[in-house]
Amino acid sequence: MYLFVYGTLRKHGSNHQLIKNEELIASQAWSKGNLYDSEKGFPYFIQKGPKRVYGEVYKISNEKLNEIKNLKYSDSKDQTLYQQSTVTVMTDILGEIECVTFINSEEQAVGLFPLTYGDWLVHLEIERDDHTYFAYGSCMDNERFKLADVDHLFTNKIGGGLTDRLEMNYSLSVHDGGRANLIETGKQGEGVLYQVNKEAVEYLFMREGVYNGTYRPAIIDVMVNGRLYEKSLTFIVLDPVKECAPPIHYATEIIRGSKGTVSPEYHSKLIDDLKTKFNLSMAES
Repeated sequence: MYLFVYGTLRKHGSNHQLIKNEELIASQAWSKGNLYDSEKGFPYFIQKGPKRVYGEVYKISNEKLNEIKNLKYSDSKDQTLYQQSTVTVMTDILGEIECVTFINSEEQAVGLFPLTYGDWLVHLEIERDDHTYFAYGSCMDNERFKLADVDHLFTNKIGGGLTDRLEMNYSLSVHDGGRANLIETGKQGEGVLYQVNKEAVEYLFMREGVYNGTYRPAIIDVMVNGRLYEKSLTFIVLDPVKECAPPIHYATEIIRGSKGTVSPEYHSKLIDDLKTKFNLSMAES
């Protein structure tokens, strides 16, 4: 069966060891509802409301499900803290699927406020003073950083980074064409990893349209030169659409910003994709 996890069972969660050897189906999945901080070290999932709860999907056995049911939480011996349920989950790879998960009652969330981004990892990590930030689109380039007078916030470039299961495409449509998005394909993608501070993150939230619902913050792992940078910040489109051609100025930023940092093979792939998908010709130089 498929299991949707959104809290301590997620990768980097305190109970993840229980399912770390199970087959990961989707790392960027969501279901409708609201997520709350119980203030006890784990979240509550209320299966009601138009918002989204983000998490991961694993393929598990009945035996593993029974192990999960027996999890004990520090504040309660009551095994009714969570109730098993079936929810509809959206994934990039499989589309809409049915998953087993564990939910809470509305009464348990009385007096609590839903998490802004519906993501437990983002909730735990976003207030850090420093982040590693993974850029895969125009933020690989520094031209607009300079125009916004924030280029000094993005001088610490760690290097070209590899993402597991996530690739870039142009599935955000705006008035003049497509913009970059990170989707889950099961294949490896590339981009640029920066070390940034809170001021840089505030700028990125504004630039990426987080406050108007264009992109959402997400936490992923990125590999640079054989070193794994866990819990790196990136931004993913909330409501992707069919890919459309980016404007030349935007495509130029991506090609220019990636050159010399990502692998030569990936840089060539970016150029080839623009040609094969949209008939846009970009020079290697």
